[in-house]
Amino acid sequence: MVNQPPADTPFGLDANVAAGLAYLLGVIGGIVMLVGGGSNKFVKWAACQSITFFVSVFLLYWVIGWVFIFASFLAMLIIPIFWVLRLAILAGWLYLSIMAFQGKEVRLPIIGDLTMSIFKSVLA
Repeated sequence: MVNQPPADTPFGLDANVAAGLAYLLGVIGGIVMLVGGGSNKFVKWAACQSITFFVSVFLLYWVIGWVFIFASFLAMLIIPIFWVLRLAILAGWLYLSIMAFQGKEVRLPIIGDLTMSIFKSVLA
């Protein structure tokens, strides 16, 4: 007997694989899984949260860069904070990816609320 691919997920992938790829591939993965078709709420949530997470990281890096340019006298304080922040972002990205591949939905505290407000119509 041949198993049919799930019809409610993008590209016929299993829901956990599609959600995991949405996180693993960053903004591009989130966009591809969001517009790739399917109506699976778990995959849509993962794709939307992935987009929000990585755009927020980009904006945070941009702000830190400008602070560093205009307040270079604070470099001894900013650089260690920046590296701790980078490790936290890496840990968050790995955590989201692993949980999605395991099929568990994760809602990050601030990013989750922001995702709900930005993608309200998509997630409804």
